[in-house]
Amino acid sequence: MECPKCTGTLCKKTYRDNICLYRCDVCAGLWVKPDALEKMKNEWMAEAVLDVGDPSIGSELNAVDDINCPEGHGKMFKTEDLRQYHIWFEQCLTCHGVFLDAGEFTDLKYETFLDRVRSLITGRRPAE
Repeated sequence: MECPKCTGTLCKKTYRDNICLYRCDVCAGLWVKPDALEKMKNEWMAEAVLDVGDPSIGSELNAVDDINCPEGHGKMFKTEDLRQYHIWFEQCLTCHGVFLDAGEFTDLKYETFLDRVRSLITGRRPAE
């Protein structure tokens, strides 16, 4: 599968026996299904093994938001985490797959006081 954000290829990665996702070999963005994402949030050190990309590159690529689903090729919609508004990602309406830029999963997994402040400063994601 091709990365929806850059010229890279999404390569299959596994963590333990129960988590499967795809990581871009260039930008290190993560393509993951919602059930696997929930499992990743509960697995100790999953972020250290899976979300290995440079968060500054992820921040730059966060501006690229008109993307197509790497699986179904339909347009993905822009959304945000309901608890941390500063975390913006894309989700497919058909297969419900999620694309997280490098560093976003780690940020998503650990909500801190600073994250709450950042959400207030960043505000909600503009509607399409």
